[in-house]
Amino acid sequence: MVSGLRRGRRIAVFVAGLVAAVIFAHLLASRGSSVLVWSEKTARAKQPVAITEQIQEFGLVYAAGVYMAGRRPRNLTFCEWAHGLPRSLSYTSADVAWSPEAGEKGPYRVLSGVLGGYAGAEAPPVTLCTHATAEQVYAVVELARRWEGPISLAIFAPGLDAGLAVALLERACGCEPGMARVAVQLIFPAGRPPALRPRSQALGDCAASDIQLRESETERKSRNMMYPVNVARNVARSNARTPRVLVSDIELLPSENLASGFVEMVRGRPPRVGVVFVVPAFEVEANEKPPNTKHELLMAARAGVAGYFHRFVCAHCQKFPGLTRWMLRPDPGRVRPSVVTRREFPHHRWEPVYIGTREDPLYTEDMSWEGRQDKMAQMLEMCLLSYRLVVLDGAFLVHAPGVKRRPTSIDNRREAWRRPYERRNSRIYQSVVRRLQKQYPANPRCRQ
Repeated sequence: MVSGLRRGRRIAVFVAGLVAAVIFAHLLASRGSSVLVWSEKTARAKQPVAITEQIQEFGLVYAAGVYMAGRRPRNLTFCEWAHGLPRSLSYTSADVAWSPEAGEKGPYRVLSGVLGGYAGAEAPPVTLCTHATAEQVYAVVELARRWEGPISLAIFAPGLDAGLAVALLERACGCEPGMARVAVQLIFPAGRPPALRPRSQALGDCAASDIQLRESETERKSRNMMYPVNVARNVARSNARTPRVLVSDIELLPSENLASGFVEMVRGRPPRVGVVFVVPAFEVEANEKPPNTKHELLMAARAGVAGYFHRFVCAHCQKFPGLTRWMLRPDPGRVRPSVVTRREFPHHRWEPVYIGTREDPLYTEDMSWEGRQDKMAQMLEMCLLSYRLVVLDGAFLVHAPGVKRRPTSIDNRREAWRRPYERRNSRIYQSVVRRLQKQYPANPRCRQ
């Protein structure tokens, strides 16, 4: 997994070619999405060997679905479609629901059951609840092949973005068997119901490079719509059919046998509201493959190419209690508890990803992805409710490769568009704090 000098020289030569120019141009242009975009026609003309195979060989960059490069979609689907999809879209007002927190007064609507999703009795009873904007959807194949249990995916798909989401799901359903376990819900503004794009003959392979669009080409981006990330989290969680859930982001990849290992650890004990199990999150450099085991993760960390998630841009967000001890311990070969803690000072800015229940506090739906720190209000409420957080060892999440670093002055100017959203999220957070202080007994350790 760790790049050596010889491999480094090979990569340096490879970077000089056309492929690196295309890939890195995309990475710089995107908002961190791991979607890879290129022209299939150009790839056929200039690259006799599949471009995605070369990416895999050199470990140069990660792209959703790259492991299926060259594989042709099946004529049959692994998925259970509804509402006339994927060929057409037909539903009634009875099929449309409100978001879990805001309800009827909220600005968003939900169309559930786009994909049914059936995991089977033998699957670990823990649902991975995740979310995406339309252009991110194909990343679900990476979760479907790694996660052993059911998956609930909520997609923000205003207007024609639904057509892009459906096209990506259709390709995924013809390629990845694990898609049979994926249930999908569409979220949209009340005034922008989902609509399909004109269909064209699909010619691409299972890497889906021919239909993955840049973020700038989506209706969400062209209309300057906020991404209601917490609506999506709540919708994905509320549609889970298992008592235990892991609410996570679509670009966070689970370690090997995380679901079954966790189920073995709890050994049939029923879930308890007030106790959650934290899954530590890490990141690796862009030229590294995502580690599957703690042993691989530790090797990458010792080589200086891996560390805890967001360590350079938000040191408190994912730095969990007992991190140093966790990194010093070898791979236990199973999932086990590491430390029991609470979301209290000095960890009051921590935003962990955890396995909990559908009855845990909801995420604050007014907050947007653009405004950042969108899970702070939920974590404060969990502190006031005296939640215990059990940090897991032998299990982790790793972000799709590419380490985020502190922005330069140029990057700061590029990020200026976020400032109004950050101020908005801050105002919403302070309003929630005042409400929670009236709702629960005071706890001085539950700092804001």
